[in-house]
Amino acid sequence: MKKSFLLFLIIFVSCSQIDNSNELLEETISENESITATTDVQVIDETTTTLAIEQVSGFEDVHYEINKNKSKVSYLAPKQFLNSGLEIVEGVTSEIIGEFTLSLVECGSSNSCLIISNLLVRVDLSTLKSDSSLRDNSIKTQWLESTIFPEATFKIDNLQLPNKDFDSLIEDTIVGQLSIREIVIDTPFSLTAYYTNDEIHITGYTEIDTTWFGFDAPTKFNAWEVLNPIGITVDLIAVRKNS
Repeated sequence: MKKSFLLFLIIFVSCSQIDNSNELLEETISENESITATTDVQVIDETTTTLAIEQVSGFEDVHYEINKNKSKVSYLAPKQFLNSGLEIVEGVTSEIIGEFTLSLVECGSSNSCLIISNLLVRVDLSTLKSDSSLRDNSIKTQWLESTIFPEATFKIDNLQLPNKDFDSLIEDTIVGQLSIREIVIDTPFSLTAYYTNDEIHITGYTEIDTTWFGFDAPTKFNAWEVLNPIGITVDLIAVRKNS
């Protein structure tokens, strides 16, 4: 049952182009400013859209911040009903604060390297909204208790990622410190990040077990239960931070 659910969940989030990963791997995220035209341009398919992969000029210590008006974080919870089918419940918030520093430089291990430092993203879990206010209130006061523990954070101090010929696109898996209910666990996120129109677009996916963070998944006896793991998706847009 769990294997079939995981397959279903992967299909559900495939529109975000995320490679689902349950292991602690390592690495990846985003791209840059100061774009320069270049010689060849590859084109990759993104479901119904196409994305031109260009090369960008190298840079060092450029600061970016999350534009919350164009960003969102979601949970995807599989809800199993008694003697019935499986439903995916989604809750979303755009109450996100985040920033990080990027460098794209030459390095010995590959054509170029992307260096991410001082990454910190904070999400207000108490503002998560689904299609049910009753569910949202229960999550706040009972299961997640986000009225008491409103903030989730994801943090990376320093990470170096290989990059191909200063490409404007990176697809990889990074590991950072995810904190929920003040419990911190190293957590992998599968990411796709690309630079376009002076913005960095980041989509990511991971799965967590609620018990890792000290609470059980919601359930209603003889009616339904939420199954672990719970998916987390991020759709972020970062812009250069003004000095």
